[in-house]
Amino acid sequence: MLSSLIATVDSPTDKELITQLYNTYKQFMYNISMSILGKREDAEDAVQDSFVRIIDNLDKINNPYSRKTKSYITVITKNVCLDMIRRNHNDEELEDKDIPFEDSYTDFENSNATYEQIIKNLKQLPPRLKNIAFLFFVQRLSPKEIGEMLNINTNTVYAYVSRIRKILLDTKDDNI
Repeated sequence: MLSSLIATVDSPTDKELITQLYNTYKQFMYNISMSILGKREDAEDAVQDSFVRIIDNLDKINNPYSRKTKSYITVITKNVCLDMIRRNHNDEELEDKDIPFEDSYTDFENSNATYEQIIKNLKQLPPRLKNIAFLFFVQRLSPKEIGEMLNINTNTVYAYVSRIRKILLDTKDDNI
């Protein structure tokens, strides 16, 4: 697979970057894909498709070993897996495959919302907000880093995070 990926770029620098990314993250991406898709063949396809997307956005990666790069690769891999599920299943089955989200921020600890309510609210978030929640609460990226990664304004990220917190901590059943 590596040789076919390298063949898609001309620059020796890009070829080296792809090799570094492949050697560093292939197993990590496979593990994410297996946890979401559950089938070896599907996970391998997801890794291949994820690398194609990464190569299309290679200019966004400066340091292949940074936390930001790992988060970026995680989001791409997760999105590829969810796209594969969407192609093969209806929306009800997609909800069952959503990845659970846990957080230890004090907002959540001091809330009246139960863990089950927070998870239920998380599953109802649109995909874009789920990605931002993952990057902010789990990967602990700053709004500036998230904005750069997703090509959105930092203030927009702050607004999204505020909205996500409000939605996740909402104890009513009709929050979205």
